[in-house]
Order: sequence, then C-alpha cells, then structure tokens
Amino acid sequence: MDRPDVSAALLRTTGDDFALNLKTRLLELAATTDDEAYASRLRLVASGKRPLRTLLADPQWREAFGSQMQVLAEPPALDEQQRRALDDAVDRARLQAAPVSEEQAASDAADVMRRATLAADSIREEELNGWTYVHDSDGGSDASAEEDR
Repeated sequence: MDRPDVSAALLRTTGDDFALNLKTRLLELAATTDDEAYASRLRLVASGKRPLRTLLADPQWREAFGSQMQVLAEPPALDEQQRRALDDAVDRARLQAAPVSEEQAASDAADVMRRATLAADSIREEELNGWTYVHDSDGGSDASAEEDR
C-alpha cells in the first residue's frame, strides 16, 4: 500500500484525494520533526503500514495537535451567512450520498473492528517501548532493521 489506510466508507465520503492529501501532509510533518521515532510513525501511517487511528494516541501528535482537536470539538460560532452556507453544503452532500446496502454496512462495520484491533495492537506496542522505537518505514521490515544494528 502506498497511501494511508483509510476506510472505504471514508473514501466514499471524501474521495480519493483525501488519502493522497493526507499522505502528503503526514510526510511533510515527518520531514519537519527532529524526533526520528515520531517521523517513522508518521511515515508508516502515510504509507498505509500503520493504522491512522494510532496518531490519536501518539504523544507527539497529541502535543502538536491536541489543543486544535479540542477547539474543533466545540461548535464554532457562525454568523447567518456562514450558517446558510453550511446548511447548503450539508444539503448538497445529502443529495450526493448514495445509500449503502446491508452488505456494505456489514463490511464497513467489520472494517472498523479490524482497524480498531490493529490500532490497539500498535498503540500497545508503542507504549511498551515508550514511543521511542524508530521503525523502518522505507520498505523493509522492523525485524530486518533491528538485525542491521
């Protein structure tokens, strides 16, 4: 995989550009940090080798973006023109949204559970090593990176 492993449900909603833009942004963040372990985790997420959800537990990610996430969790104050524009955008999205079959909904639910398990496993591993392990995110396995040391 060469882009973030985002769910099919999210791609149906946002389009393929979302994953490509996310990959670009994650690689930019990896290039600007001095913490090589964090950079390696960002590159793994960007390449789809690590669940996107793991970033929410990442201490460096929370330090950099935690305050923004809290602000975004609160509804912004909108004037009447902004409220109308938002309502129009929601109506357009509603018209574009295709209904999902029972099979697709079941597949999406299974995918959510799979991703949750992978994320929990990755987070547990990082917590055990103190979030300091530098992963080989350039194509090799972590085990082969260890052997080279």
